Amino acid sequence: MSLTSYAAHFEDLLLWRALRQVKGGQYLDAGAGDPLHGSATQLFYARGWRGINLEPASAPLRQLRIARPADINLPLAAAAAEGTADFYEVTGTPLSTLDGALARHYREQGREVVLRQAALRTLDQVCAEHLDGPLHFLHLGMDDPADALAGFDLQRWQPWLVVLRAPAGAAQPLLQAAGYTLAYQDGWKQYFVAPQQQALAAALQLPPNPHDDWQLAEGHARSFPLDEWRQRTAAAEAEAATSRSWAMAHVEEWKYKYTQMEEQRERADQLQAELKRVRAIADEQTSRLEHDRQHYLEQRAEMDRTLAAGQADVAAVYASLSWRITKPLRAAKFVLTRGPRWALRQPSRVRGVLVRGAKRVLGAALRYVNARPKLTFFLRRTVSRLPFLLPLARMVHMRLKHSQANGAGAADGALPADAGAPADLSQLPDAARRMFKDLRRSAPHS
Repeated sequence: MSLTSYAAHFEDLLLWRALRQVKGGQYLDAGAGDPLHGSATQLFYARGWRGINLEPASAPLRQLRIARPADINLPLAAAAAEGTADFYEVTGTPLSTLDGALARHYREQGREVVLRQAALRTLDQVCAEHLDGPLHFLHLGMDDPADALAGFDLQRWQPWLVVLRAPAGAAQPLLQAAGYTLAYQDGWKQYFVAPQQQALAAALQLPPNPHDDWQLAEGHARSFPLDEWRQRTAAAEAEAATSRSWAMAHVEEWKYKYTQMEEQRERADQLQAELKRVRAIADEQTSRLEHDRQHYLEQRAEMDRTLAAGQADVAAVYASLSWRITKPLRAAKFVLTRGPRWALRQPSRVRGVLVRGAKRVLGAALRYVNARPKLTFFLRRTVSRLPFLLPLARMVHMRLKHSQANGAGAADGALPADAGAPADLSQLPDAARRMFKDLRRSAPHS
């Protein structure tokens, strides 16, 4: 199974080569830093090892507690004695330090440096409180490990391997005094082996190589930078998500349109079926009408034949000798049956004709008289002298007035009461004026 290296200079590969036979070992990492990037212990944690991580910086400690819940993660800095000290936390980097001069150098470089107090404990105290069993390796990630080793009893705890930054400086005499020998150094780290574990030194003679079967962790400091590719991947994923959203929206639209098309197709099928039904009914009605037409034509032909036969019979009867011989008898019977009834109707017809003629003559005479004032005056004076003629004259006058109103079509529809009378009655005799007054009183007012 390939190894994944997380350490900055492949320290984890060398340590694993020497300690791969140990199952469930323990480690102590002072100045542990990030749990993944640049970590010398992540490879061991992934393979079931557990240990103690000391990290005074707040951000890496929080990440350690999240990524290493089975480890013991302490907000401490290793020192020769217990206490507190100024701690300079360089934000966003693994460069946090207890060295004030180094912190000023970082500030001069433009880095953000935050000063706060950090708790100090000796490695002896940490091991006494939390270590259970042998300590297989000790990793010191600080710049000056001598102060940390001054508070650590190497004879008591005897870590199999000790790894610290090169050059070891004042820390190397402390290790040599405890019997530790330098097994390997690569210009970045030095590897010391305990006197009881000298057999491990042979595994540390060579740098990491292909025989170790390893690969770099993603984002490793020695790997090709992937930030640009991550950005491209994120952009591609965002574009793919947009495309998926667009596709899903169009799929929904296509589904809706397909559903509408299916509904229209079903409606068209229903209309087609209805059209077929209507056509069947129309064909049935057409056939029935055609049958009725043929029946009518047959009946008409039969009636024409019957009529022709009847006409032929009538013509034969008219042409027969008996019909011609009996013609005078039929004429005489007609006269005898209808003559008396015609004669009975003639007197009433003659009387009506005579009355209508007399009315027309009398009307013409009255119109003639009315058109002549002198004659009218003479007749009125004569009538006034004969009282029994006065009602008849009034009745004739009224009927004449009514007939003139209906026949002449006057604008007001009535004959004036003084029609035909002189304009000035003062020139007439007293008897004539009285007669005109009587006539006016007897005439109805319109």
